[in-house]
Amino acid sequence: MRNAYGSQYFAQTELAVHKLPMEEISKFQPNVSDNILIGMDGRTLYIHDESLKQSSFFQMEGNFYLDAQVTPKFDVSVFKGLYSGFEIFGTGYYLPLHGYIRAGKFQPSYGWRFEDHTSFVREKMLWPPNSYDTGMEIGLYPQGVSANIGMFNGTSGQLDNDRGKAVAARLECRHKIAGLGLGLAGSFWHNDRTNGRIDMYGPAYYIKALRGKLIFLGELDWLDDSGSDTKMFATTQSLAFRLTQGIWIEGKYDFHDPDVDLKNGATARYTLNIDYFPIGFLELEPSLRFYNDDVINDDYVMFIQQFHFFF
Repeated sequence: MRNAYGSQYFAQTELAVHKLPMEEISKFQPNVSDNILIGMDGRTLYIHDESLKQSSFFQMEGNFYLDAQVTPKFDVSVFKGLYSGFEIFGTGYYLPLHGYIRAGKFQPSYGWRFEDHTSFVREKMLWPPNSYDTGMEIGLYPQGVSANIGMFNGTSGQLDNDRGKAVAARLECRHKIAGLGLGLAGSFWHNDRTNGRIDMYGPAYYIKALRGKLIFLGELDWLDDSGSDTKMFATTQSLAFRLTQGIWIEGKYDFHDPDVDLKNGATARYTLNIDYFPIGFLELEPSLRFYNDDVINDDYVMFIQQFHFFF
């Protein structure tokens, strides 16, 4: 969820092509009161899929966010999606090193949590849309470091169906060297299930250069499933460059191998996006995706026009 500065000021002065004067910015207030903040994300897509020989409009996302700061150190957050997904949790900022403790239903800390849910490290692995779990998490944020560890049911249902629990852990270090912003993170997910253990792990990293105009993000993940005796691999790599304020061009590479012991069955995807923010609350993103799919033994192209409105 965006804070008041992000939706009211940053979006209208630094993100968008057309900046508003300060007297116009103050007319929009995402705060319902001094202690309650609301927000939303809506994404409408037009998809032309060459492999399916079809085109369609699709309402991909419609999320409403509410955050209530009930005391100076305790927040209650509710995020409700257009379809079945939701998050609800309480966060207490009572730990040292700017730390917190959180309980409720939410997505565990793992990797970058790319905004594009079709990124292969999300959709092909454990984090498709609505991949929320119930449990608790602790986070610490000393200077240049973030550390998170949590325990969860390890199931998408309301109740756990066994005695085993899932554990998520993530550690990230950030540093600046000679004008470069550098980050390196490692994540781990362990889930004891009645039908076999799942372990997923891998690094994530970023490089920020040219005063934030060039950003590289990458993530590598391996998943070991003892129940099916398979090992899966996925990666997402993204390179974005800001042409001018409000206009970015992005290239992405995704790869997924559902069984690294087999010589076929992998899928690769190459994506080219243009991210255009004409005003502070609207993103227009045309996207071309080129697939090399061993599963259906075919190469094909998909075009997506995304209309993203938010605050």
